[in-house]
Amino acid sequence: MARIRLEPLRGFRDILAPESLLLTRLAEIFRQTAELHGYEEVKPPTLERFEIFALKSGEEIRKTMYVFRDKAGREVALRPEATASIARIYLRHLRGRPKPLRLYYVVNCFRYEEPQRARYREFWQAGIEILGEPSLAADFEAIKMLLVFYDKIGFLENIRLKLGTTKLYRTLFSEHGVPEGLQDHILHLMDKGLYSEALEELRNKNYERLADILAEIWKSKKEPEKVREIVSGISPIAEGAVKEVQQLAENITSYNSRVQLDIDLSFARGLAYYTGIIYEVKVPGFPVSIAGGGRYDSLVKLYGDEDVPGTGFAIGLDRTMAALQEAGVAGQLLPRRRRAAVLILDPSLASYAAKVQDTLVEKGIVAPIMRTEKLQKTLTKIVKQGYDYAVIVGEKEASSSTVTLKDIRNREQRRVTLEELRSIKL
Repeated sequence: MARIRLEPLRGFRDILAPESLLLTRLAEIFRQTAELHGYEEVKPPTLERFEIFALKSGEEIRKTMYVFRDKAGREVALRPEATASIARIYLRHLRGRPKPLRLYYVVNCFRYEEPQRARYREFWQAGIEILGEPSLAADFEAIKMLLVFYDKIGFLENIRLKLGTTKLYRTLFSEHGVPEGLQDHILHLMDKGLYSEALEELRNKNYERLADILAEIWKSKKEPEKVREIVSGISPIAEGAVKEVQQLAENITSYNSRVQLDIDLSFARGLAYYTGIIYEVKVPGFPVSIAGGGRYDSLVKLYGDEDVPGTGFAIGLDRTMAALQEAGVAGQLLPRRRRAAVLILDPSLASYAAKVQDTLVEKGIVAPIMRTEKLQKTLTKIVKQGYDYAVIVGEKEASSSTVTLKDIRNREQRRVTLEELRSIKL
């Protein structure tokens, strides 16, 4: 009989404890944070029509999507991100709702890219979307919630928030007559750090003046006042885009002075639908960003006939977990629960042992039932497994509604009634 290969496909992995528990805990904290901030959960489908992502997801994502034809011949894709699905969901279900709409999600996503440290082909994201609010207040709200999440997991001091704007470049591109496809390609090169290639592309297509402006901007990328001087006589809209970044930065630092903030006006993100403010969360020394987002005011209109501004972010839960582990602070998110092994000496005692188990579980104690024939051997085993208590159930205990409670750490043992077990502090 042929044996199957047991390892997962490349870029995929089996997630076991404690990582599985940590991912779940991060998602729980995010859900609680989102709901307390007024966000409503949506669950988009894992499989979507390819056209949803092909329209405006960006070069890199289109190249790395899992795309295939289903049995009905439709071209479909495993979602590489969630924002496009949220835009579709809005158009199908939520048009009549009062705006702004605040939505959140926790989903797995898929990209067929080269696996690297903290980069997988299946990965988990948690994110929010604010639909219907065009002002900078919505961008600040999204970033504020992102910072609250990282503060709640005790990681705010470890991160740096990088802030930029796509509006600066979209404006300059449009005012110099650059077609949208070339705009997306230049932004893709910028996202990859290929600035020389980006300038060469523009010069090869006779956008010499624009290339000179961009080169000048990139020399002063961390000095927004200088960038404003560069574009002030060229484009009032571009200058306004830089002022937006400055205003947002002031709002962020005024809200929380502990935030480490970097303005970078040469910054671009891989998703092609961004139209304004963009940002990423970085951890110094960690190879990839762990969260990011921005404004996308044209995406809903691209899919339908309604002009609805949007902004939001996605947190890489896997990446955040890896960064927490590397910093040695992941354990603080998984508070240790007390553990008590309910040991039964005969299978006929299972019903009474279940009542004992219920009593312990109601007290918040992890309490599996274990059948044992050799009590001492089992006690030795559960000591090694880190249990705090052994709760022994034999015929005498069952007939008298008692248990033998053994405190493993203090080496104390006593007989208590089931009622006493409910009330005593363990």
